[in-house]
Parts: sequence; C-alpha cells; structure tokens
Amino acid sequence: MASEFEGFLQWIREHPEDDGPRLVAADWLDQRGDPRGEFIRVQLALARLPWNHPQRFALLQREDQLLALYGQRWWAPFRGIAAGPVFRRGFIEEINVTARQFLDHGETLFRLAPIRHLQILDIGKQLPLLLDNPLLNRLNGLTIFAQHLGEPLARALAQARTLTALTRLELGRNRLGDRGAERLASARFLEQLERLDLRENQIAETGLRALLESARFPRLQSLELAGNPLGPSGIERLGSAESLKSLEYLGLAGCRIGATRLLQLTPPWGLLRFRQLNLSGNGLTAEGLAAILSTAVTVGVSDLDLGHNELGDEGAWRLANSTHLEQIRRLKLNACQIGDDGLCTLANSPFVRRLLELDLTNNPLGDRGLRAVLESPYLRSLQRCDYPTLGISIRTQLRLQARFQFRESTLRG
Repeated sequence: MASEFEGFLQWIREHPEDDGPRLVAADWLDQRGDPRGEFIRVQLALARLPWNHPQRFALLQREDQLLALYGQRWWAPFRGIAAGPVFRRGFIEEINVTARQFLDHGETLFRLAPIRHLQILDIGKQLPLLLDNPLLNRLNGLTIFAQHLGEPLARALAQARTLTALTRLELGRNRLGDRGAERLASARFLEQLERLDLRENQIAETGLRALLESARFPRLQSLELAGNPLGPSGIERLGSAESLKSLEYLGLAGCRIGATRLLQLTPPWGLLRFRQLNLSGNGLTAEGLAAILSTAVTVGVSDLDLGHNELGDEGAWRLANSTHLEQIRRLKLNACQIGDDGLCTLANSPFVRRLLELDLTNNPLGDRGLRAVLESPYLRSLQRCDYPTLGISIRTQLRLQARFQFRESTLRG
C-alpha cells in the first residue's frame, strides 16, 4: 500500500497545480477507508470556493475535525527534520526548516510530500551552499524572515540559479536597506513573481526607485512594504509606477507617509488604483487623506485600511464626500479619532451603498453615531460592522448584535 501511495505522490509532485492526480489519490484512499481521502476532497473544495460561499463554514469545520483526529499521524514522518506543516489541497506543501535540516534532509522532505514553499531558518554562513541546492527549483514559494542578513542576502538571491519556479518571495526583517533593494532589482525571477513581501527592511525612496525602475513585475499581484520609511516621494512613485499594472494588493502600513508632503505632490499619481490598499499607521490627517482622494484613477479600490490615522470627523467628512467611496466594499477606520458627527456624515453618504464591511473599533463613538449606521438608508448592503462597546448603551448594542451577527465563516474566509 505504501508503494502504491508513493506512486500517487510522484504523480502529484510532477503536476503540482493539477487537481486531477489528487482526486485520483482521494478515490484510492476512499476505497480503503482512509480518512485522508475525505480530507483531500475537503481542501480541494475550499481552494475553489470564494470566501463568502455558504458551504465554506461547514467545510472549514470538517477540515479542523479531520486535522484534530489525524493530523499528527499524517505529519509524523516529518518529525525531527521539519516543523510548521501547512496542508494545502490535501497534502503538506509548506514547512519550516533550518538551513542545516534542509541541506541534510532535503531529498527526504521532497520525497515525503509535494513541498512547494519553504521557510528557512538559522541560515548564517550557509547561505551560498543553501541557494546552490537544485531542490530549490521545485519551489514556488520561499520565506527568509528575520535573518538580518542584509545586502548579502539580496545579492545572493539575485545571483542564484535555483529559483526558476518562484512565484512568491517573503523577505521581511532582513535589513536589506536601499543597497539590498538595488541588488534585488537585478534578479531574473522578479518577472515571474506574483507575491513579494519586503516588510520592515529599512528600504527608503532610493531603494524603491531602483526596484520599480530596474525590475519588471508583469505578474505581481501582491506587494507588501509595511514598515519601510518610504515617505511621500516613495508613495508618489508607487502610485504612478507603470511596472505594477497587475498589482491587486499594496501594503503600506507604517511607511511614514505623513500629510504635509502629500499636499505638495503633483498629480497624476494614484494609490487608489490598487484594489486592496493598506495605509494604516501613517500619520495621515484629513488633509493628507484629501490629497490621496483627489487623484484620478481608472480602477477603484475595494478594500481600504485607514486605521490608526488621525483623520477625525473632518477626515470622515472628506471620505463621505469622495466618489471613490462608491467602489469600496471593506473599509477599516479603527483608531481614527472619529466621533459621532463624523460617523453620522459617513452613514448618510450616498456613496456607501456597496459597503459590505466596516471597522469602527477604538473610536470615541456613542449611541448617536452607531444609530446612524443602523438607520442609514444607504448602508443596506453592510454585512459586518465592528464597533466599540465602551459608552454604548445596552439597547444599542443589542440592536447592533441583531443586525451584525458574528459570522466565523466570514472571518476565516
């Protein structure tokens, strides 16, 4: 039986993106009463369903049950040589390993499962030997997080010949700096990346410019730059970058955007052309938000995070009167110093008709503002509202709970 299952594994390794071999393996396991067959089918179904599909919650519950019952058994062969298993579409596809574990047991790891993503720890001086390993050619995802390797890491990655299938790269907290960003810009694999995470790497406007000008990102859908001191000039470059035409998500939390310099920038530039945009914790004021909202875009943002900015009621007013609000489905305004007046203005804006989710937590709100949400003629599509409870009457809280019931399936999706 083990040898037959190894045949299925080999088939899946050769065709990792194809569901067909996995379904055949599930049939074979079902015939032998092995619960792994059901688990494969559950995860394949979850991979195909949208986040808000009515069947998703039941499938997530069953996934949890099967993992609780059998996950340790399925993971047992990896003990001692890897950690942090992540099952995708029925099989372990992502693991955490130290550089030494990978160098010593790489062949075994890839024989046990169709590994597609590695997070590599404790690299140290083994970086050249690690990146020279041909097993890396099997990966579509690589995470090297908080190794503090600096510019040498970027240089080694750019020169590596073993990352031919890479579509996802995560390099958070490695102190790359501008020189590291300049080195990384020459990497051939950038053209095939779909997701790139460079959070907290001390990259400023100079390094960002090198990436945007030297590299081409025809397939990049997600770019995370949180915690880098990009400043307003860096934001202007991102907003007008021609190399980011396929980008869906842009993460700019804590990038020191501020407000003063934004007012001095010359349109056309536009962050709101990206469908998902995180601008939390950037010291934005109402004036800074107005500068962002004033730029013309061709495709409107649908998910906007403005949390932890000092927008106040004036910022809420600016947002309520922007036609960009018509495109937004999910809006985060947590910890933005918005009071009842600002929320009333927002709730009575005709541009909120398509809003599905709204986060108002950690704002100085009272009953009046939250009643405006409940009674708004324009917020009929709103499905979820997170709100503060301090200072809110029991009656209003009960009304909010009745309208916006906690839905775990939505959160987990």
